Amino acid sequence: MLYSNAINNTGKDSKPVLFLHGFGGVGAQWWGLQTAISFKAPTIAYDLPGHGKSIGFPNAGQPKIAARAIIADMDAHGFNQVHLVGHSMGGAVSSLIALMAPDRIASVTLLAPGGFGAELNYPVLMDWAAARTRQDVEKVLPHFFGPDYQIPEKMVGYQLELRAQPGAVDSLIAIGEQVFEGGRQGVLTIDDLLQLKLPMSVIWGQLDNIVPVTQASQLRDRVDLHLLENVGHSPVEEAPDLVRDIILKNVLTAA
Repeated sequence: MLYSNAINNTGKDSKPVLFLHGFGGVGAQWWGLQTAISFKAPTIAYDLPGHGKSIGFPNAGQPKIAARAIIADMDAHGFNQVHLVGHSMGGAVSSLIALMAPDRIASVTLLAPGGFGAELNYPVLMDWAAARTRQDVEKVLPHFFGPDYQIPEKMVGYQLELRAQPGAVDSLIAIGEQVFEGGRQGVLTIDDLLQLKLPMSVIWGQLDNIVPVTQASQLRDRVDLHLLENVGHSPVEEAPDLVRDIILKNVLTAA
């Protein structure tokens, strides 16, 4: 079963904003941003297949499986159109959803998205997948942020709670080995994605140590592109106000 958490502070049945996390994350990581956006539109944050409370989702692994699962959930809820917000692997999933069901997407906001080039930091991602102890988590987490970001203790504690769930770490390792086979990732058909003419914003930290920011060069003058100084792979935590404003611009423009 695909787990999700919905927040709607508008009291209206408008187009929801769907939040899709990255590899090794969970929907709860969007909580602060999701809550802020929920005063303008309904919001839903998912635990993607094989993650968090969706560990038991069948055949979890490839982003296409996750994309189909989100579309099926949209069908189940009767959502005709949605806004997509995806980080890292969730960005690849968001892009695939837009390609599979373009008429049902109102806007797309991608943060350090996967799938825009084959290169990625495979060793760090697999260390992240395999992290079980406090020492493991504290060693690998800094790779996901710029050097000025102070990692809060609650972030470490929360990751330890998640990884203590039966099968959690094994699920991440299996997904990583499948999705990043050969130390690379699959590449999206970027031209097809950009030809959809959807309101699309892309946010990328210039100090990203996980997915090279050079992959954003193909997007210049083609999307609303934001390259952030002193930010690593995690703009939601490192630049939350800017991310919120960009999402809201897309949501309100496409309303």
